[in-house]
Amino acid sequence: MGVAMITVPFHHDIGVVRGFLRLSRAAAWLICGVALAVLAGWWWDWPLLTTMWPGQPAMTANAAVGFVLSGGSLLLSHHPAPSWSSVGRWLSLGVLALGAVTLTEHLWLVDLRIDRLIGALSTHDSARWPGRMAEPVAAGFVLLGGLGLLLPARRWPRVRDALALGVLAIAMSGLASYGIALAGKSAMSFGRMPLHSTLLLLLATLGWLCAAPTLGLTRVATADTLGGALARRLLLPALLLPAVFAFVFELLQSWLGLPETLAFVFVALFSGGAVAGLVWWVANLFDKLERQRRESIALRNDAGTDILTGLANRRALDEALAGLLRGQREHDTTFSLLMLDLDHFKTFNDDFGHLAGDQVLRITGHLLRAALRPADMAARYGGEEFVLLLPGADMGGASDVAARLLDAFRGFAWPHCKVTVSIGVAQAVAGDAAEDLIRRADSALYDAKRGGRDRAVAAIALPQVSRPGPFPRAALGP
Repeated sequence: MGVAMITVPFHHDIGVVRGFLRLSRAAAWLICGVALAVLAGWWWDWPLLTTMWPGQPAMTANAAVGFVLSGGSLLLSHHPAPSWSSVGRWLSLGVLALGAVTLTEHLWLVDLRIDRLIGALSTHDSARWPGRMAEPVAAGFVLLGGLGLLLPARRWPRVRDALALGVLAIAMSGLASYGIALAGKSAMSFGRMPLHSTLLLLLATLGWLCAAPTLGLTRVATADTLGGALARRLLLPALLLPAVFAFVFELLQSWLGLPETLAFVFVALFSGGAVAGLVWWVANLFDKLERQRRESIALRNDAGTDILTGLANRRALDEALAGLLRGQREHDTTFSLLMLDLDHFKTFNDDFGHLAGDQVLRITGHLLRAALRPADMAARYGGEEFVLLLPGADMGGASDVAARLLDAFRGFAWPHCKVTVSIGVAQAVAGDAAEDLIRRADSALYDAKRGGRDRAVAAIALPQVSRPGPFPRAALGP
């Protein structure tokens, strides 16, 4: 009799998955909206729309076009029609091409005449190459375009995750450099990358990751586990802390005039305190989630557990039996069912009282659990009746279990008087419904009762087309 292996499937929180999808669509609309506003700012010469504040680098018209294409591709990836998804991939290809050509211009110092896609709208503070987007933005477009091409197809997940991490690295570097700039340093931001371009790159990456929440980097974040809940709560602090640390470091140097070494010491203390606070928060979060998990498990167990014996109740038995019958139909698996009844239990209650009877029921639950494999199930069927489900066990294996149970009851030192049990054994056959299997086991149980009790009887299986002849009726035990 083989032991059935039990595997725990990886489950995703459906509510979280839907929330991630909504976040992805919202990110797509926001990216398109901001980029179109920038294009409008260039068209009508409204600097307020092209820069986030005066004196800062402006998003070029080319970059705005790239973000419109990327946002549109992200939005179309959610459309159920394959044709629209194909259009979205073409838009991502355009984003990739725009970034690649711009990087080529930067690397080889050439002008491929794409720096003014929509006319002489945008200008750049470079006199030699007016209208050209910054190198980090161009690199981000190459990675974003590749991400938009791979993610809807759900292929090459490791490459897809690597592209996403690359864009995140560019965006995080940009945010950190702005932390330095805000602290008063004269040095400009990373690669002269506009702040709204930095934020849109970050938003686009998160949008693409959330578009496939059950794959890759977001797979853990959508899981209905403690790790999933932790990942969802730590994402934002993880993205913001580098910029915060850079800002604090440069602030201590620029505004307070502290030497670099002393400023570094203060930042170390600050970052240590921040990390300690984060650890404390995570510990409390884990404690809260673990308590919630235990309460949920307790509620589920209570819903499927008989309070007196600690065994499964009728509801849990019905669910487990339905699953085994489904496995038999679909995969031709084998299992058996034992039905047990305590002999003369009503007389026992009359002689010794119901409290003593409850004690016998609890001991019975203990004996049943001790005799079973991890994959088996013991359930209280009602009153003094019990049912055992034995996955993978044929009639011979189930009869062995019945014999062990008879010996366990005979050998136990009962507190008031000897307690015996009668058992009916039935193996599931093709075409069985739950009622059929239980009826055969119940019939065998009553044969054991009529045969003198304290014994097990195997049921005769009804002839089935897909099975060999019927099992012979046999008396087990004395």
